[in-house]
Amino acid sequence: MRKFLVVGCGGSGAKTLAYMMDQLKALIREVEPGRDTLPKAWQFVSIDAPLAAEDGPSGLANVEQAGGRYIGIGSHQSYRTFDAAVSAELARGDGLKDIATWAPRVPNAIELPISAGAAQRRTLGRMLTLPKLEKIREELRKALEDMNTSDANVELNELNRKIQGFSSDKSESDPTILVVSSMAGGSGASMFLDVCRVLAGLPNAKPEQTAVFLLTPEVFDSLPKDAMSGAWPNALAMFGEVFATQTGAAAAADASLYHALGIATADQGSTFARLFPIGSRMGEERARFGREGSPSEIYRGLGRALSGLVYSEQASADFVQYDLGNAGAPDAKRSYLGWADNEKLKWTGLPWGSMGYAQLSMGRDKYKEYAAQRIARASFDQLLRGHIDPRNHSTGEEQLRERLAERLPDSMNRMKIHPQLVTSAATTDIIRSWYEVLFHAELEAAVSESQAVLRSKIPTPVEGQKGQEWADEVDSVMGSSYLSTELRRVMQRSAYSAVYRWADFITDSMLAEAEEELSRLGIPYVEKMLSELDVIVKDKLQPGTEQFILRHQGLDPAARPADADQALHPVTGKKRIHNADAVVEQLLSCYSPQLRTAMVVELARSLSPVLEDFRFGVLRRLRDELDRAHKDVRAADKAKESTLDLADVATDEPAAWPRPHDEKVSDRFRGSVNEIVITEVDNFPADFEAQLLEAVSGEDANVTDLAEATSRVSRTIIKGEWETTDAVKAPRDTLARPADEVPGGNRAGWASKHLRRHPENTGESRESSNAVFKARIRPKDLLERARMWVVRPGESFERFISADLRSYMTQDEMLSDAEYEQRIARLRSEFAKALSLSRPLAAVDATMVQAVHGQGVTYRYSFSEIPFKDQRVAAELESTLSSGKIEGQSRTKFDNALRDSTNIQRIDIFGSYPNYSPIVFSSLLPQIAKEFKASHNRFDFWNLRRTHTLDAALPLSIDERKALVGGWLLGVATGRILITNQGTTDAAAHVYGRLPAHRGSAERAEGWYHFPSPMLTGPGEMRNEVDWMPAVLESILLAYANSHERDRSGAPGASLHPYWALRALFDDSPEKASNVDGGLRHPAVNTLAHFLRTGEWPAERNGTRGTSIAERAGMVEEHLARALRTAEMLAPVDNTGFPSASTVDKSWAHPTSRERASKTPYYRDFAADVVEMANLLHGLLDEAQRVAEQPESTSSIPTGFSSAQTDNDDEFSGFGGGLL
Repeated sequence: MRKFLVVGCGGSGAKTLAYMMDQLKALIREVEPGRDTLPKAWQFVSIDAPLAAEDGPSGLANVEQAGGRYIGIGSHQSYRTFDAAVSAELARGDGLKDIATWAPRVPNAIELPISAGAAQRRTLGRMLTLPKLEKIREELRKALEDMNTSDANVELNELNRKIQGFSSDKSESDPTILVVSSMAGGSGASMFLDVCRVLAGLPNAKPEQTAVFLLTPEVFDSLPKDAMSGAWPNALAMFGEVFATQTGAAAAADASLYHALGIATADQGSTFARLFPIGSRMGEERARFGREGSPSEIYRGLGRALSGLVYSEQASADFVQYDLGNAGAPDAKRSYLGWADNEKLKWTGLPWGSMGYAQLSMGRDKYKEYAAQRIARASFDQLLRGHIDPRNHSTGEEQLRERLAERLPDSMNRMKIHPQLVTSAATTDIIRSWYEVLFHAELEAAVSESQAVLRSKIPTPVEGQKGQEWADEVDSVMGSSYLSTELRRVMQRSAYSAVYRWADFITDSMLAEAEEELSRLGIPYVEKMLSELDVIVKDKLQPGTEQFILRHQGLDPAARPADADQALHPVTGKKRIHNADAVVEQLLSCYSPQLRTAMVVELARSLSPVLEDFRFGVLRRLRDELDRAHKDVRAADKAKESTLDLADVATDEPAAWPRPHDEKVSDRFRGSVNEIVITEVDNFPADFEAQLLEAVSGEDANVTDLAEATSRVSRTIIKGEWETTDAVKAPRDTLARPADEVPGGNRAGWASKHLRRHPENTGESRESSNAVFKARIRPKDLLERARMWVVRPGESFERFISADLRSYMTQDEMLSDAEYEQRIARLRSEFAKALSLSRPLAAVDATMVQAVHGQGVTYRYSFSEIPFKDQRVAAELESTLSSGKIEGQSRTKFDNALRDSTNIQRIDIFGSYPNYSPIVFSSLLPQIAKEFKASHNRFDFWNLRRTHTLDAALPLSIDERKALVGGWLLGVATGRILITNQGTTDAAAHVYGRLPAHRGSAERAEGWYHFPSPMLTGPGEMRNEVDWMPAVLESILLAYANSHERDRSGAPGASLHPYWALRALFDDSPEKASNVDGGLRHPAVNTLAHFLRTGEWPAERNGTRGTSIAERAGMVEEHLARALRTAEMLAPVDNTGFPSASTVDKSWAHPTSRERASKTPYYRDFAADVVEMANLLHGLLDEAQRVAEQPESTSSIPTGFSSAQTDNDDEFSGFGGGLL
């Protein structure tokens, strides 16, 4: 994989990037489970009008939330205030001239809110963008820097190693840049060209590695009509501006505007390598993509395609080499589009690309999620309703009481709480019995130690000593205060130590019991069990203990036992002592009962405050945590499914999880429209049940029932306990941290304030702390555990899930010949289906392709890695590429993609046409023409759509634009331009001439050709009569929109003929400018010479002008001088080049106020071209006169109207006005 910078412009770009990022995260999780971030070498930037990023689509995170950047360009100001600030900034840098002919003419009349967007008006969108260009530039620079840090390089290289299985260093590589936007909207459609221009000026951002993906308005056809308002006219404006950028015609205009803004990085060439239109219909058949062809389906489909491109080294390498490179463009007739010399403007950089995408996969990743979700669902249901037996007709509450009555005594017993306390009162005898059983070992040890203390304090008799004498000594010890103190010290120490250990035991045993019962009977039962435990502690153990202590108040462990006399009787009187040991043992035996009782009392005294602390510091906290978890689980149970159409099928919403008795598998698991899976989704339930039984019966052969197997696995998931050879072990942390993470104490970390001192080290103490519980029983927890369980190495689920494409198609002794043949047939069929679905998401017109490129429509395909090298199935799949409509290059790419890797589970297929001329795409132009014809408000159709001056907004090369300007000057000067119905809104323009003839073709006869009528800018919207030329040239956009219509012969492109004829007046070379530098006569000379010789004036029936060559030459020179003077007033040009010109005022060329700029004629945008062409034509007049004086051998073409206009300082007045 390589470095990528992905920029989304506008809402469509943001949504596509959200799907793309989600899909890439899903792919990365396959090699790095649990990871939720993308590598830093992949940078994502979303730019849109809203000041804060909008929510992502289909419940997904938006770009910023997913780890990318967001740049908001909107404003809370009213538009008039905003516009005034932008205008003031531009005025300071002489930039008002650069927006004069496209910015809103009356900013104060704009009342559309701009805080949330450009309201489908591209003009407003670019005005919003301009003051934020520096901010955009800085954020993009940061993104490029972030992907080139040493950490980013190391991360990408390591990720490549994990995915590919071998190392590859991408540290020094330049990023591939993907820009995604829409042609239809106001914000993204207006800013993307500026974004590309800014990018082109940044280090490490190379235009030749930049691809632009634009969604055509066709994508939004399913939306209500009012939501589509302006979509098609926006696309028409963008068509012209995009092509002007590709040809370099827009570079000068952008450079001038950027200079005014203080941005010196505007690139002077094309700013991207290839543009890819994305529609909703595939191939020349125009098959609709997806089920509805909705925008969401297209966003997701494109997001998946781009993620597949990013994730596959093979696919991205092919993309850069073939799609962005110059290898994939067939020759074209440049008379249709891109008229220019190939040496000056390479054709290979002008065609548009195309992209389709489909994926063929095992589908086991979806099955893995299906299995995990189904197990999680069973566990979820067990938690909520595990106490209910559906065969029992009692209510849930009644069944809960029955379960408690059955199971609670055993649970208390396992926690070493007297079972009788469940149903009986806490009598003194029960309390004593509980202590004696609970602390049996500690009690016995303490009594033994106390007896040892007694033994050490009893005087040692001397053999033969008088018994009475020794008995008196013993009596002095019994009941003594020092003996009592010593015995109490022993008992207190022992009791403290016992209670210290008990605190850990009761916490851990309660946790174990709660986790076990959760897995068996669910949350309601455990809540009730803990409630009962709370009652037992509060109402029985605590008061019972206090009562026991009170009952034995004043008990002295050293007190003389009542039967001490009997024990001493053998040595009383005058008897001599001969067997003292027996007497001592008898005496100690007399002490035993009271020592035992005293020890129990000390245990009670130590435990009593700890019980209170346990209730509030442990038990209540666990109950509270379970209550919170129960609320979350209940809420999840009631929630409806909301997360749809995710890049993968992962969701932690139980409502979406599959259940055992679902009628069919949810469509979520079928993937997106362009995803073909080999594993039948409808077989998921049967596969799951077979593998579940196999997994459970492997541990217990007696389990043969699916319900029992499901119950067993549910308990396993809830408890988080299972055996595995995986490095990732079972969590075992359902309610608290696992035991193996506890260095000492208990799992909950509880340290009672009464047990701070360590019993075995008097110098060591600890801080008291309440218990900490985390109930990992929420849907997300269950799903994570289920995922871990199904991928345990070597188990039935893992073996099925981990099967890759190569192993699936490898025949071994377990696979019969018949089954192997079935697999080959199925794979071949699914591969062919994937090819069909990966046809480009942009329809083309086959007739137009034939006309422009001289060939039929063909497709080509590239592939991610294909793991069938040296396998028979490779040839089977390659045979599907043998269609005559599939380029042979596709088979080469197929062969290059073959690998013998064993870890590939999917093949990404990218379909495209050869890089075709933009004019052939039927997803765009024909619908624009239809929309224009149907429009009832032509002004609104075009108002605020354009974002560049006209010289930078038309689908013309620089040479062709100048040739058209030259043709217009000639046409007006020689009577070849006619305006009918002049002075009315129905006025229309026409040109008299002939179409240029290709080599070997017969020359066509002259005739009238009609420019579009109505035009985009009609007579009512012109700012001056001189605007006829810019209005006619601007409407070449409509000619292109109508270019798919056929003429009487069935050939397309007739709508372009007026412009071809106009161009031919100046240069009749059909596909490029004539090579006048090589010695050829300039074609314009023939046009001029014909007029000078004949004086023919086609604009009038049988009309002529002048009586001599010299007189006519003077007429032409006068017209050129007038045009030149008008142009000089508007163009930043300092000299005209021939004597009849004079210095004129430049205030219109450099307006200093927005009001004056708004009145600047559209003619301004071609003024520099007029200056150049008028000079050129003036220079050809002498040669034309010489030719005219010779006998006529060829025919050509050319003269004008004018009407006087008074000067007005507030309005532009040309050199007398009129057509120029």
